[in-house]
Parts: sequence; C-alpha cells; structure tokens
Amino acid sequence: MEFPMRRGIGLLGGSFDPVHNGHLAVARGALQSLRLQRVDFVLAPRPWQKSVATPVSLRLEMLRAAIGKNESLAVCTKELERTGATYTIDTVRSLREDYGPAMPLVLLIGADQWENFHTWRCWQDLFDFVSVAVCTREEQMKEPAPDVAAFVAERRVVPHELTLAPAGRFTTFDIAAHAASSTKIRALFATRPRSEAFKALDTWLPTSVARLIAQHNAY
Repeated sequence: MEFPMRRGIGLLGGSFDPVHNGHLAVARGALQSLRLQRVDFVLAPRPWQKSVATPVSLRLEMLRAAIGKNESLAVCTKELERTGATYTIDTVRSLREDYGPAMPLVLLIGADQWENFHTWRCWQDLFDFVSVAVCTREEQMKEPAPDVAAFVAERRVVPHELTLAPAGRFTTFDIAAHAASSTKIRALFATRPRSEAFKALDTWLPTSVARLIAQHNAY
C-alpha cells in the first residue's frame, strides 16, 4: 500500500497539567493516521473552561522534557504571548497568519471536547483557519450538537485526505485506549504518599516528567 506524503501541522491544545503518556499517544496517533509532518502541543496558560494552579513555567518545562529530541513533536508557546483568557479561535487565526494560506493546519481534539464543541467561541469560524480531527480513543464518539453535526457533514473526509486542503475539513481517527488523565494524576498525588503515587503512575508519566514533578515537589 502506498502512503500519501506527510504534510501539515497538528495542533494539540491543553493545559497539560501535567502532560502524560495519553497526550503523547494522541500526538503519535495523529502523526500516523493523518500523515502529518509534525504535531505541536499548544500550551494554554489560562484555559477559559478550567482553572489551573500549576505555574505555566513548570508545565512548559514538563512538555519540553516529554517531547525530548523527537523532531515530529514540538511545543507552541503562542498562547503564552497573550494576557487574559485564551480562546482557540484567536490562536488559530494568529497561527494561520504565521504559516500563510497554504500550510495545512489541523486542530486535534478529544471526543469529550467534540461533544461540547458548540460552546466554543466562534466554532464555525475555526474551519476558516484549520481543519478539525477528533480522536476517539477506541470509544464510541458521542454526537455533537445538531448544528455542529450538520455543519461538518459536508466537510467530512477520510483521515489521510484531511491535509489535501489547508483548512475547512473534518475527520476522526482512533488510537488505543489509554487510562492516563491529568485530573487523576493530580488526585493521586493529593491523596497518596508520594512514593505510592509515583509507583502507581509509572505507565502514565514519561520518566522525564516524573523526574521534574519530584524535583519541584509539584502536585
């Protein structure tokens, strides 16, 4: 089977508090399924739908440690340049200006985010700047709001055709289920002795990230 040429950049946003192996699995799955050149982790310092206590400087350090020397992964600090609440529409508009009109850009989101996509600011306008790919993690994807479902129906393509256009398309892709969750990680550190928490999280946290958490006594 002949695979299409790799093209385009995936954008995986989040607070990454902390980044874990589930995040990395989504990035790798997108690289493979969507034939992307690279996936950028877009760090949100102040996500509008959640509160974050961990300093952004530490979250950035953990992200860079998790990525290491993998040239197919990178960290995007675009949202760190702004003050106040951060919205995806502002980020993708700015990135489109940076990359120009021809570069395929793909917003990568989870099934839970897709279910609430209709609550995102200017969600229809996102497709003017990026395509959207939903990661289902081997789970049945819940239906979005009816207006969202109707909007993307005519934009849907198979995964490897997503980046044949710079923006405006929609697809889904599957990865193996991963139990890791930033919320669960923080809860484990809050409720268990540190040594027990680190042992329980052995398969959830990259070694480099676990080392930084221990070094900074985070969570």
